Amino acid sequence: MYKRLRKSKYILLAAMCLSLLVGCGNKKDKTDDKETVATQTEAVSEENSIEITESDTETVEEELSQQEYIDKYAQYGEVGAYKGLEYTETKTEITDEMVQAQVDAFISAYATETKEILVGTTENGDTVNIDFVGSIDGVEFEGGSSGGSGYTLTLGSGTMIEGFEEQIVGHDVGEIFDINVTFPDNYGSEELAGKDAVFEIKINYIVEAVLPDYTDEFVANNTEYETIEEFEQSIRDNLTENYAQYDKSVNSNVLFEMVVQNATIKDIPDEEVDEMVESTISDTDMMADSYGYDMVTYISMVYGMSSEEDFRDYLTEMATEYVKEKIVICAIAKEENIIVSDEEIADYKAMMMEKTGYSDEKTFDSVYTSEDVMYFTLAEKVQSFIVENANPI
Repeated sequence: MYKRLRKSKYILLAAMCLSLLVGCGNKKDKTDDKETVATQTEAVSEENSIEITESDTETVEEELSQQEYIDKYAQYGEVGAYKGLEYTETKTEITDEMVQAQVDAFISAYATETKEILVGTTENGDTVNIDFVGSIDGVEFEGGSSGGSGYTLTLGSGTMIEGFEEQIVGHDVGEIFDINVTFPDNYGSEELAGKDAVFEIKINYIVEAVLPDYTDEFVANNTEYETIEEFEQSIRDNLTENYAQYDKSVNSNVLFEMVVQNATIKDIPDEEVDEMVESTISDTDMMADSYGYDMVTYISMVYGMSSEEDFRDYLTEMATEYVKEKIVICAIAKEENIIVSDEEIADYKAMMMEKTGYSDEKTFDSVYTSEDVMYFTLAEKVQSFIVENANPI
């Protein structure tokens, strides 16, 4: 059985975008909408995931100057140690295995056909065609059967509920056997949530892709490179660049968490937290309605929470942490006289548009105010200052 989404893959609480290097997703990437073997459809696209920004509130206030903005938030806190911090540096080494994994994925995309392997034992990572019939207390339940039409599943993909795929590994093609699973307590169907079930499994065959020969000619015909050597070097270069950004993000986050812990927060502007939470509750309610769900069912499916109260507490915690981080950022900026130029803001805005998938500046500006972008740029600069003044060990 398909497992339900437990939390949104892309929730932008502004706090989560303190540095876009952390990994704000591209809104154009969508979660595949698949037909489940249960009674409901699970499709929550990242494009429609919740976004929380200060510009979402109905009240439009006159934007502050950069120094006014810094002073406004710096007054709420006092920084502790933020220079000379020692930390264990994350530094990823690019291996031949990492390059090969990219090559394998590239070749797999050009598979011309598949073969049905009728003999063999399943291994994790295999794609298999199975039939299954599920029952609870000896009674088959609706939506729990493949209907004898065969279902293709990659073992280890995490598509099914916990324990389903793992118990298929190690069985032979043609074998018929039972597996025992327990549906999650927050499963989308109330009739199945928390219930123990037995599935009778039959492995019809293992699916094997027919791959093209990996040659210089193949590379030249399907990439901008002429040889395997050039192609694999480009992969290594891209991995090096991407992991350098990832390492920078990890190190920055580790250090900034230390800085926040060292700071003293004297007060929190609760009205700002409340506005962010209420805006998100409203947006979530509309999202739920657009999918034909009530609020509680929707947040259970997407976030794994059983009540609106739990969801509100979760949002309040996130929004509060964001405001605390903003206070610390501005306090350090004031202490170190750090400001950002118009050029830096423009460059950061361009990067934000690319990372968040906005190609139209007008649409972007309807979501993020110039004050938002200024703050994100400032936060990036302050975090870079912290890293530059830290001592990796």
